Amino acid sequence: MKKTLSIFFITFVSIFCTLSAEDKNSSPQEDEQKNFIFVGGGFGASEVAKVIGGKKDDANSYKAFAWDIRGGYEYMPIKYVGLRTYLDYMMSIKPSGLDTVTSSLFSLNLDVLANFFYYKGNAVGVYGGVGFGYFQHSNVVQTTEEDKAFVLGYANLLNFGISGTFDQVHFVELGAKIPLYTYGKESNSYQDSYVFVSYSYLF
Repeated sequence: MKKTLSIFFITFVSIFCTLSAEDKNSSPQEDEQKNFIFVGGGFGASEVAKVIGGKKDDANSYKAFAWDIRGGYEYMPIKYVGLRTYLDYMMSIKPSGLDTVTSSLFSLNLDVLANFFYYKGNAVGVYGGVGFGYFQHSNVVQTTEEDKAFVLGYANLLNFGISGTFDQVHFVELGAKIPLYTYGKESNSYQDSYVFVSYSYLF
């Protein structure tokens, strides 16, 4: 897993350096901003998979409503390809009285953005990247002796989706965040997968 993440990181750095070199050699584009700070949020659904001893516990896994907030930096040296790095907080909740459970994920991410259509500040494309995050799962009450009220851990993440940019500052995406690997001190853990729609404003 570490080798896989290293390959992703080296690939991203290589692309970034190549794009920067092309940007320096290309003629300046009028009225086109390349550096952005963005903030946004969204909502969607999560699949929370309980894992015991490396195996999924289907009986105690569930689907839930999820929402997220994010903020970061985006660099588009050319209008068709760029990079972004951002902090993302996602939370899911399954309301059920005393059986209510919540799960949250705070992560640092690095994505490659690729636009296959661009016209006057409007674009449609795809993105993909990796992330590293800290997750927490909590129950309102402890239902069984082996099911602790709080479970903490870390996750390596895969990000991907489709995106649209409008008027150069409105960024909309339909994406997914999938755990490649989770680890922590407890034998019982969770793997939270998210599918979401989000909106970000680029400054």
